[in-house]
Amino acid sequence: MTSRPRPPWLAEFLLSVLLSPRYRDQQLGDLGEEFSARHCRRGLLHAWWWYWRQTLRSLGPNVALRIRNPRPSRKSRSNRMETLLQDLRYGIRGMRRSPAFAVVSTITLALAIGVNTAIFSMVNVVLFADLPMEHPETTTIFRSANQQLGVERGGFTLREYLAYRDNNESFAELAGWRANQWILTGGDEPLRVDGYSASPNFMRAWEIGPVAGRAFLEEEDQPGAPKVAILSHGFWTRHLGARLDVVGSTLRLDGIEHTVVGIMSPRLEFANLAEVEVWVPLTIDRTDESIDERILFVTGRLMPGVTADQADRDIAAIGAGIAEELPAQYGGWETRVDLARDNLLDANAERIMLLLTMAVGFVLLIACANVANMLLARGTARGREIAVRSALGAVRIRLVRQMLTESFVIAAAASVIGLAFSRGLMKVLIWISDGQEGFFALATLDTNVLLFTLIVTIVTPLAFGLLPAMSASRADVSGALKEGTSRSGGRKGNRARGFLVTAQVSLALMLMVAASLSARSVIALRQRELGFDATGLLTMRVVLPEAKYGENENRLQFFNQMMQRVEGLPAVEGVALTSSRPLVEPFSLRSFDIEGQPTLDDTDRPSAGISIVSPGYLDVVRMPLISGRSFSRSDTEQSFRVAMISREAERRYWNGQDPIGQRFKFVTATAVEWIRIVGVVGDLASTDQDERPDPAIYLPFAQDVPANTTVLVRTSGDPLSLAGPVRSLVWAIDPDQPIDDVKTMEQAIHELLVGDNALITLFVTFALFALVMASVGIYGVMAYSVSQRTSEISIRIALGAKTGNVRWMVLGQGGKLIAIGSVVGLIG
Repeated sequence: MTSRPRPPWLAEFLLSVLLSPRYRDQQLGDLGEEFSARHCRRGLLHAWWWYWRQTLRSLGPNVALRIRNPRPSRKSRSNRMETLLQDLRYGIRGMRRSPAFAVVSTITLALAIGVNTAIFSMVNVVLFADLPMEHPETTTIFRSANQQLGVERGGFTLREYLAYRDNNESFAELAGWRANQWILTGGDEPLRVDGYSASPNFMRAWEIGPVAGRAFLEEEDQPGAPKVAILSHGFWTRHLGARLDVVGSTLRLDGIEHTVVGIMSPRLEFANLAEVEVWVPLTIDRTDESIDERILFVTGRLMPGVTADQADRDIAAIGAGIAEELPAQYGGWETRVDLARDNLLDANAERIMLLLTMAVGFVLLIACANVANMLLARGTARGREIAVRSALGAVRIRLVRQMLTESFVIAAAASVIGLAFSRGLMKVLIWISDGQEGFFALATLDTNVLLFTLIVTIVTPLAFGLLPAMSASRADVSGALKEGTSRSGGRKGNRARGFLVTAQVSLALMLMVAASLSARSVIALRQRELGFDATGLLTMRVVLPEAKYGENENRLQFFNQMMQRVEGLPAVEGVALTSSRPLVEPFSLRSFDIEGQPTLDDTDRPSAGISIVSPGYLDVVRMPLISGRSFSRSDTEQSFRVAMISREAERRYWNGQDPIGQRFKFVTATAVEWIRIVGVVGDLASTDQDERPDPAIYLPFAQDVPANTTVLVRTSGDPLSLAGPVRSLVWAIDPDQPIDDVKTMEQAIHELLVGDNALITLFVTFALFALVMASVGIYGVMAYSVSQRTSEISIRIALGAKTGNVRWMVLGQGGKLIAIGSVVGLIG
């Protein structure tokens, strides 16, 4: 007995939407019977064409009827609601009758929705999070870039800031600020506090005011003005008990009394600004030697009607004028103006966020494919039930709606579980990042995230339920009633299941390849030679205040005393000083000219990272000396200026010549003294395993003593056991001098890679989850296929087929799906 032909489902769907609910079933039934009759008399093509003509002819009258009667009757709405409630109750009962299916499908989907919600909560920070300023759509952040130096987000000089502030035609307010540190004394022990020196109009530019006291006054940015400070809300709460009488009191920063004039709004404790504890006015001194140092950040509020692109062109023209006037210092630098929200992530972070979003999207697609496969198999098992309902007059669209409602029940339950899972996952993200990834901590389950989960709950039933519903509703009524099963699980059903499994395999393989390559990169970076020996090294930061140690001689005297005392401690094998911890902290980049070589343009001029180190530095960090000599105590401020260069700098800029004894000069406005090369040392590893080491230049500590210095202590025992004794020796020299950032070099390197480790852990976890789900999908398809072919397999064995041949026949079917999925995945 042949099955009754079905009308085109899209035309049937349009009619079910447009027809009046009162007559819908009757009219669809009449059209279906006429479709079957025409199919028997004239063929399928004629029947399809006739059905579509009837559908198109009815569109106009039915749309007009809906316009004349836009609101359905109360009875109609009541019937519609009653039908929906019936579908929901039936769907819940169906889940109860199949608990294994309900649990597996719900948990599979819940895990996928959970990871998507957790990652979207981070994307939400970039797209929708409340920024600390008022009207962020008119607030801009400036960034400087230099392609020659590889700088994407550099700072600005005081000269640039003043030029932009005084000459622009696009900004109602333009403010600048710089990071700073001070030593706070007067308590039990000296405390280093982080803060910003900001122009007085900074709070006006962001339209945000203090919660107590006042903002800075315009005249307080001038040299010699009274010293004032504004405390951050967090510092005021943590250290001063949120006392209102703090306003008007004094704070001793770097030995200088500052009057507290206000308490900053807690809204400014956002992202990196959360670490700020004290704000002071930015001193504007046009005669300062640091006027060309890139230490400032710049922000501005646009004038009404001015766009960010217009402001960008305005500022670019001013910057070009500065570069034309001072090409040595400003050649190659460009300024960009972006809206505040566009500056939350740099280019690398944006790529990482895109990859994470794609990864969790793949996981959700694989989960949907898995549940769709289970629904296809379940639809086949329910063939008799669906056939009975069809025989009793249920139209196809009604069956599809019923099964989609069941899919919605699964998605709703999965979303509730997924939300709980996402909260735990966000805590795991912070844990695996060792607290170093502050961006993870900003992610919260706010209204936007809940709305995203709601959208996923509505969309995913269509993704995993529509194909099974359409397949199951296309049942062979007579065959199902006679045999107790549906033929919807035949060739078309097998093709659909095979397609879903192939898609799962390809998506999972793409994730596995990406995760494997990323993990290999991090492992290779950990295992390769660093260029020095990090074991047994204690590192600590000493920052001398400018007010007390402003002269080079005073700083040198302090550090010499400290080194002499630390070297006398038991188990200490050596002490060295440096401006930057090797590998962990980037060297400051500077351009230079080489004596005897042509002077090149700014874009082609040699450049290298600069590190200032003390005598004995190579022995303490165990870095090899390739040729020449290392620094000695005779390399002082009064002696001829000398330097050591790395092997990469020798290869790149001296073209195979012996650089010992040759000279170079830094490209600055005041650089008139030549520097002689006395040694060549080994290279430090690059933080990117695919890149060559960066060229480096080392300068003697005594010739230019940095106030911000890292102390390196080599010991044969536990490095951290020396932290207390070293701190006591420093306080014996200066009781007001704090010691910061005390850690081992191995710990510092671990923290350098901890962000990569967190991301790699995420990628690997998602990839393994996808692989497991793809494996479950393959197993489900193979198990169902074998169950459908039981009679065939029995006949083959009865006719003499060997067991091994039968096994290979089944495995070949699964292997074909895996092979196709693998090819597609590798291409992807």
